Amino acid sequence: MRGKTNPFTSSEFALLGLLYEKPTHGYDLHRLITDPDGIGMIWGVKLSNLYAQIDKLEKKGFLEGIQYAEESRPARTEYHITKDGKQAFEEWLSELVRHPRDFRQEFMLRYFFTLKFHPENVASLCNMQRDECEQWLANTKLADEKVDPTQYFKKTVMQYRVLYIQSIVNWLVALCNQY
Repeated sequence: MRGKTNPFTSSEFALLGLLYEKPTHGYDLHRLITDPDGIGMIWGVKLSNLYAQIDKLEKKGFLEGIQYAEESRPARTEYHITKDGKQAFEEWLSELVRHPRDFRQEFMLRYFFTLKFHPENVASLCNMQRDECEQWLANTKLADEKVDPTQYFKKTVMQYRVLYIQSIVNWLVALCNQY
């Protein structure tokens, strides 16, 4: 499989995507990222990890926090995505998932945000990702053919990979047909 390693985790891009829409407090970001009717269906981030990710993104210049004092409560920090953060998010959003092990969370997250912010690009995203996955499938089938049948474990793992990737392709074909 090909592709470069991303400097951020998908959950960090999820945070950028949530802030892309509007400035939000940390606790509310956690509520959004774990929403069982939204990306929480595929994602879970502990509150402490979320703040570590916010800190990392803030140090990179992709978001900034502004503290607001409240009379009867402690000050709260509202986070805003920066111009660089928007650019990084948009670039990430347009990339394809490059490895089967990353597909479930990576693609679903991109699909979620593409539906939300660029619904006109959903068909293109689905078709390009399907093409990428078909290449994975072809490469994995070729690798499987080269495995000595007496290497039972290796053969079984390769057969699993073929069927796993085939199921991704089948699902993407069905998804593409919706658009």
